[in-house]
Amino acid sequence: MREKKLKEETELFFAYLRQNGLKKTNQKDLILEIFLNTEGHLSVEDLYALVKKRDKKIGIVTVFRTLKSLTACGIAREIALGDGLTRFEHSYHHPHHHHIVCAECHKVIEFVSPELERVQDEIVRNYHFRPLRHRLQIYGICADCREHRPVPEARGYDSEKVFARDALKMAMRMKTRAIEFYRSAAARNQDAAGRAILENIVKVQEKHLADLRSDLDDLMEKGKGLEGAPMFLHFDLRELEDMIPEASSLETGQALKLGPKAVLELAQKLAQKASDYFKNFADKFHETQGRRVFIRFAEEEIGNYQKVSARADEPQSASHPN
Repeated sequence: MREKKLKEETELFFAYLRQNGLKKTNQKDLILEIFLNTEGHLSVEDLYALVKKRDKKIGIVTVFRTLKSLTACGIAREIALGDGLTRFEHSYHHPHHHHIVCAECHKVIEFVSPELERVQDEIVRNYHFRPLRHRLQIYGICADCREHRPVPEARGYDSEKVFARDALKMAMRMKTRAIEFYRSAAARNQDAAGRAILENIVKVQEKHLADLRSDLDDLMEKGKGLEGAPMFLHFDLRELEDMIPEASSLETGQALKLGPKAVLELAQKLAQKASDYFKNFADKFHETQGRRVFIRFAEEEIGNYQKVSARADEPQSASHPN
């Protein structure tokens, strides 16, 4: 996946050069390579220092002009962090995000919040504006500076991978909540046939959760330093969990009696609700690894229901999901 993304970015840059009558040179190739392989917020001077280690003949003006070209073609994005320097960060297939900046040590934390984006969009509509771009910077004093602790060396994180990490954790929270619900419903249900289907649903959901956990472990193993990256994706946990009711709410007269048909109708309703939620969530973001996590989860929710529904007619195999 990374190789494919690098190839796309390289082709995008070369196409921009051709379309604007600019020459493709070995120096520009090197600047592009180093920028694409360096995460974080780089000033012209930062990138120039890295490039000089590979080619001492490259001048800072060439670095500056190349960064401007990378910005113009959508590979890089300019940001200002309040210290008088213009910096550049990765943009292509990276989620649009905002920054929290320490005014003393200039540490930067990246974050994205769909709820914040929703409020901003609503305000813009109220004023009859058509938004072109926006950026939010929050300045304050970090905990290290407030407590006069040594400030850790700044690290650059790949925001796309951090986003994917948090998207997987979000999906796992939803899945854990669903397992708790179905497990509780199975324990309470006094209808034997309905209980058997609920128990099968639990096993299918547990398999899905294990797959998500495996995907997260694989991502963490490949993504250097992801464990220490601050939370990037902020979402409303209460809204997420409210999609799954409490099992006790299904009781009638302090008893839960759900037959097979009622259980399947309930499972279909909850699967569709979760699928729609994650599809709508995915639509808030451009093409990124995290967005693909949401879309895949939405599709798998429907697929899980279809598995359970198909096995409801096969009692002998209900306790043996794939």
